[in-house]
Amino acid sequence: MKKTMVGLLFLLGLFGAVQLHRALAAATAPPPLPADPRRIVSLAPSVTETLYALGLGDRVAGVTQFCHYPPEVLEKPVVAGFSEVNFEAVLRQRPDLVALPVDKIRNKSQLEHLGLTVLPLNTRSLSGLLETVRSLGRSTGREARAELICDRLDGSVAQARARAAGRPRPRVLFSVMHSYEGLGYITEINAVGQDGFFSELIDIAGGRNVYQGSLAFPRLSREAIIYLNPDLIVDIIPFTENLEGVKEDWLSLTSVEAIKNGRLFFLTDEADTVPGPRIHQTLGKLSRAFHPDAAGAEHAED
Repeated sequence: MKKTMVGLLFLLGLFGAVQLHRALAAATAPPPLPADPRRIVSLAPSVTETLYALGLGDRVAGVTQFCHYPPEVLEKPVVAGFSEVNFEAVLRQRPDLVALPVDKIRNKSQLEHLGLTVLPLNTRSLSGLLETVRSLGRSTGREARAELICDRLDGSVAQARARAAGRPRPRVLFSVMHSYEGLGYITEINAVGQDGFFSELIDIAGGRNVYQGSLAFPRLSREAIIYLNPDLIVDIIPFTENLEGVKEDWLSLTSVEAIKNGRLFFLTDEADTVPGPRIHQTLGKLSRAFHPDAAGAEHAED
């Protein structure tokens, strides 16, 4: 009898603990995603572009200061910068959904603590971008539109792989930031390493990243560039910079194969820096730069 009572008390205690755990979880868990959100705050340019591509521009209630496309997004309230989020500004927009990129994931619990519904999204890889498009499509009832966007991205990948099939892979140095002072020579750059997204584009377009280290965006000196000796150089620069001056800086690397063979390419469109629905354009540019003589259909530029 004593053992039975002890067992019963144990089971009652366990049941109570489970119920308490469920109650605490319910009290602290974020609210479920709304079936059809009407006011969406986007905390990344890639997410903002995706929302507009899905035809949801009228539902975008807040953006970051780096969201510039399409042009009408400039009229939206700014609620965040590059890494910081203005929580008061977010709350003022009364969003029923906050689309949060993984690079701002540390803000998730703070946003949820304010009673906001948060949808974490990963656009740091091509597969992540495709899932982001589909997740937003599901959350907003735009599944069909989302699949059209994904089909176009998948098609551009297939075209690029077909163009590169059986061809030598150039060793590519992909520069994403450096000094634009017009010194007449390159001092140092930030290059694409194992970032996940642009390194994927290099591979898909039929190139091989000349940097094989573990860093996402390594800082390379002039001497390191000469040592790596890439076959081809891609440089993303703002269209507002002096392109001829930047070109002159690169041409000072006279011993580098890419410079000797005239394989220096510039990407000046802001779309080339945003891992969003327009990235198929960038992939097309890289594909043609890596294999200019390959036969096959060209990528669409719209």
